Amino acid sequence: MGLGCITGVIAGLLGVGGGTIVVPTMIYFLTAYGAESDLIMKMALGTSFATIVVTSLSSVVAHNKKGSVMWRLVFFMGIGSAIGVGLGGAIVSKLSNTTLQVIFCIFLAYTITNMIFTASKPEAAEPIQLGPGPYTGMGALIGFVASFVGIGGGVLTVPILSKVGHKMKNAIGSSSALGAILAFFGALAAIANGWGESNLPDGSFGYVYLPAFIGLSLSSIVFAPLGAKLVYILPVKRIRQIFAIFLTIILINFLYKMYTG
Repeated sequence: MGLGCITGVIAGLLGVGGGTIVVPTMIYFLTAYGAESDLIMKMALGTSFATIVVTSLSSVVAHNKKGSVMWRLVFFMGIGSAIGVGLGGAIVSKLSNTTLQVIFCIFLAYTITNMIFTASKPEAAEPIQLGPGPYTGMGALIGFVASFVGIGGGVLTVPILSKVGHKMKNAIGSSSALGAILAFFGALAAIANGWGESNLPDGSFGYVYLPAFIGLSLSSIVFAPLGAKLVYILPVKRIRQIFAIFLTIILINFLYKMYTG
């Protein structure tokens, strides 16, 4: 439940669904639980996606009240993300646990570097004018990458939307909405790909571990609006710095656990 509280605040503040917290935590938990090693990462990703659906919906309600969700943009990116996560999910089901962990670490390192070098950049005065095609393509790319690391895509969506000139608050709000769409299709793919797997722990629904999903979702629903409120209090630079520090802690801890076995 405590993890769900942290996930909720992070989701609302950073426009992410909390997958960067849920995935490594689920890996530790499932390992201790004695789950099959080749299933651990797939279950961590699936459970993360299912949790993100709930967390992101709670967060997007709060952001929408502030007018920070760009729904037209979310619509086109959502279509792309559904395609991307479907393709990626089919590949993920064939990869080994170790391969997926390495991909997750590389992704975190990239995200941290990106946020550090953009933390001091001022926001653009006006966004670059782009049509439905580019935004659909962005969504497909985000969905494809997200399927490998069990996230709602916020760590990609927020920097990308900022890069094309959207205000940070609008990028975060829209990222929350896109994350709910992306995670929904990611969870469906995880359930479908894990359906019929004989070695899953009790309480599993495909690659989604229901006890963890329920506990995380209940607490994150309450705390996501708190994180969303902080977006409108903290300066943009500070939000980016918090994002980078948060992910660095996760990466160091994750690498340590991998190295020590």
